[in-house]
Amino acid sequence: MGGKVKAMFESVLVPVDFSENSRAALSSVKDIPGVRKIVLLHVIYNRYPSRDKSVVDPAVRKAGEALDEMKTLIALPGVTVTPVVREISGGEISDTINRVARELDISVIVMSRRGEGIIGTLLLGSVASDLVRYGERDLLLLPPSGIAGMNRGNIQAAVLPATTPSGLFDRVMVCTDFSDPEIAMLCLGFLPWIGRASLFHAVTSGSSAEEINEGVVQATARLGELQAAFVRHGIMADSKVVVGSAAEEILAFSEQEDLSLILLKSLGKKSLINSLIGSTSAPVARNARKPVLILKPPFGSAKDERRSRNE
Repeated sequence: MGGKVKAMFESVLVPVDFSENSRAALSSVKDIPGVRKIVLLHVIYNRYPSRDKSVVDPAVRKAGEALDEMKTLIALPGVTVTPVVREISGGEISDTINRVARELDISVIVMSRRGEGIIGTLLLGSVASDLVRYGERDLLLLPPSGIAGMNRGNIQAAVLPATTPSGLFDRVMVCTDFSDPEIAMLCLGFLPWIGRASLFHAVTSGSSAEEINEGVVQATARLGELQAAFVRHGIMADSKVVVGSAAEEILAFSEQEDLSLILLKSLGKKSLINSLIGSTSAPVARNARKPVLILKPPFGSAKDERRSRNE
């Protein structure tokens, strides 16, 4: 794959709890082009760890063996898979995930929305909120295994070569607020394998019917320009402008259409500046019946610069 693809999603971190949902999330990694490194992370809570560093907790040993077994599910040519077990006695699991992501220079975190045990709370409480709000890496959230509405319906459908432009990126719903950097243009530069794009904007404010109508007109024109840009790049695209709550309208549209992925940006300057780090991303991630990919700043080439500094 080209350099830009590698820069975007070359290294993947998958937090796992050994549930079917986490196995499904792991399987979906095969659907991401450009992957070269996969890290499997399991976090164990131990309130009273041994002070003797030579003593290995049986739970840690067992988790390591289970991760080694899971490696067989993600064997891909040219892709390294590294199991990591972290034992913590306190603190937030999200902090551990973010710390491992920094240490290992992870591009994107991929995880199921639900699981079992400690990891099972990831998108049901404060850990999920922390990852969405304060995480430093792009975040791909998968709906629970077998949930109705997930594109292609089963795990086997996601088991595809990493270079195949299908599955997760068949038809992507690109949610834009027109803030810089424009998320649709990021797609053209760094997600060139998208099969088809559905460009979406929600007009969320207006003090009068005239202002709302003007907002719709302006948004329709802007989406038309972006749609034309996609077509010029050889990607089929359609567009949709709605009026209402961003989260509610995103969820409604995703239910109506045969989408494979919902794409959001974690920071904006207009109506989504606060909602995408709170009132929009949280309910979308929690309730969407489709995978959700949240892009984190810095975007695009700035990630290459961050990687160079880390190295």
